[in-house]
Amino acid sequence: MKKAFTLAEVLITLGIIGVVAAITIPSLKAYFFEKQIVSNFKQSYSIINNAIRLMQEEEECQGSGCYDIYKAPEIETIATNIDKHFKYVDKKCFPAGDRKEILSWLPEKTYSLDGSPAIYSTYSIGAKLGADKSGTCYYKLYNGAVIAMTRMNAFSDSGVLNITIDANGKTRPNRVGKDMFPVASFDNYSLMPYYKIHTWSAPDFYKGLCNYLGTNCKADAKSPAAYVLNYGKLPDLEKAGFPKKP
Repeated sequence: MKKAFTLAEVLITLGIIGVVAAITIPSLKAYFFEKQIVSNFKQSYSIINNAIRLMQEEEECQGSGCYDIYKAPEIETIATNIDKHFKYVDKKCFPAGDRKEILSWLPEKTYSLDGSPAIYSTYSIGAKLGADKSGTCYYKLYNGAVIAMTRMNAFSDSGVLNITIDANGKTRPNRVGKDMFPVASFDNYSLMPYYKIHTWSAPDFYKGLCNYLGTNCKADAKSPAAYVLNYGKLPDLEKAGFPKKP
């Protein structure tokens, strides 16, 4: 004979299920979020890296030689040489000083590696960032990622092409190291997972990002793009001494 559950037993069972769900659901959400970010970033990195390689072959140039031949702050010609080799949903370029249009598919608020509001377009993507002294081209990819190409040309016709990949586009948190990853193309490289910082740059410029020109550059939380490419997971920013939020 089957035993009938009492109301108290049913309530206790539901309570246990609720507690288990409260514990496991956030963990599952974090797990799937990380899987999506890592997958989208690695795919987007591969797309852009391959496009730069094809551009170098077509233009018969290499690294910085593909960029410093164009007078600062020209960015659209450089970007067009690259984007003919990959597919995208939308594109918008802003020359230096021109930032009248706000793109609906760009993050409204964006944050640096240390959690502070980002103010530089050369390593972050934001609807109100870019086109100050450096022109910027933005791309919306089919996988949901957003790409920004910006020249480091505030002072000269720089051969450094800064590229930032926001793996989930406008969706939060829009923070470097969590879903936003700065990389660069320069010297003899197609695309580098580290962010090249000039020796004269103040800490406020890169907010703790790995200095490729220094001796302490390695695949850790301070070089998040390299960390993801090396280990296939996101760095623990809180463990590295950075704020947990945003």
